[in-house]
Amino acid sequence: MKIFVLRVAVWLLASSIGLAKSPDEQIPPALPNPSVTKQKLIVGLTLNPPFVIHEPDGSWTGISVELWQEVAKEVGLSYEYRETDFKGQFEGLAGGWFDAAVGPLTITAEREEICDFTHAYFVSGLGVAVLKNTLTGNENLIFSPAFLRFVWSISKVALALLALLAVVAILIWLCERKANPTQFSGQGHPVRGLGASFWWVAGTTAGVGYGDLVPRTLLGRIVAVVWMFVSLVLVSAFTATMASTLTTERLSGISIRGIEDLRQLKIGAAERTSGAYFLDANHIPFTKIPFGELVDSVTRGKVQAAVSDEPLLRYAARNQPQITVLSLHLDTELYGFALREGSQLREPINRVLLQKIHQPAWTNLIAKYLPTGG
Repeated sequence: MKIFVLRVAVWLLASSIGLAKSPDEQIPPALPNPSVTKQKLIVGLTLNPPFVIHEPDGSWTGISVELWQEVAKEVGLSYEYRETDFKGQFEGLAGGWFDAAVGPLTITAEREEICDFTHAYFVSGLGVAVLKNTLTGNENLIFSPAFLRFVWSISKVALALLALLAVVAILIWLCERKANPTQFSGQGHPVRGLGASFWWVAGTTAGVGYGDLVPRTLLGRIVAVVWMFVSLVLVSAFTATMASTLTTERLSGISIRGIEDLRQLKIGAAERTSGAYFLDANHIPFTKIPFGELVDSVTRGKVQAAVSDEPLLRYAARNQPQITVLSLHLDTELYGFALREGSQLREPINRVLLQKIHQPAWTNLIAKYLPTGG
C-alpha cells in the first residue's frame, strides 16, 4: 500500500512540474511541410536597388534579398533565383512557374488576389525627387536653371518686340523727316531723328503718349493709327507670355504639401509602380519614364519632379547632390515577400520573418543601404 501511495505521489509531482512550464515550452514551434522544404523553389526577382541589387560577380544582394536569404536559411528552404521584370514576378506566381518573388513588392488588395503575401517587413511611403535650387525659400534661386530659362524666354520676346519697334520707327522717320523736320529729322542728324521716332513709337506702344512728338503727314498718321491698334495686341501678348513663362518655370519655387501641388508640376513616374498607380488614382497626368532614368530626367529638366517609392528615389539620388527627395505623406507602402497562392510556406516564413525584423541585425541592414533611414 505504501508503495502504491508513493507511486501516486511521484506521478502527481511530475504532472505538476509539467503544468508549471510556460506555454512557450509546452507548444513546439510549427515546422514547414518536409515535402515542401525538400523541393527546390524558383524565386523571381527584379533589379531594384537598394532592395534587389545584381553584383558584377553575378550574385544578388540588397535589403530584400539578404532578408530572404536569412529567412530561407532558418526555414530550411532550397531555392534558385530567376531574373524577370516587375510584371513577370506576378505573372510567374499566377502561372505557377515561380514559387516566390522577392523585392520591394507593395502589398495591395489587387495583388493579393493572384498571390499570397507574407507579413510586411518594411514600411515606406511615396517620395518626390526635385532639384534643390527650385524649392521655395532657396537663397540661390536667382541662379537656378528655371530662372535662367525664364530670362532667356523673356529676352527672346523682348528682342522681337524691339525689332518691330525699330521697323515702325524707321517708317515714321521716313514719312516725317522732311515734312516735320523740327521733331523727326534730328536737325540734320539722322541718328537723332531715328531716336526721336523710336521714342514716339515706344511711348505710343506703352500707351503714354507724351504729346511732344506728333506725326503731321497723312502717311505718317496712317502708320501711327495702324501702330496704335497693333501695339494694343502686342502689349497684351507680351504680358500673357510673361505670365505663362513665369508660371511654367515656377520662379516662386516648388512647394509640395499635397496632391494639388503635384497637379501644377510636370511629373515623371515609372509604369506599374506605386507612384504611377497613385498618380493615376488621383487623375494627375505624368510622363512615363523608366525608373532607372527618373532621377536623371529631373536633373536634365525633362520633368520638374519624379514620384516613386521614397527609399528607391533616395538610393537612386545618393550620388546627385543637386537632387533632394521630399517625403509625400499621402500614401503608405508595405513591402512583403510574395508567394504562390495557397503556399504552405506562408506560415513558417511569417514566423521567422517576424523574428528577424525585430533583431538589431535588421536595423543594421537597412542602415547599410539607406544611411539616412530611408
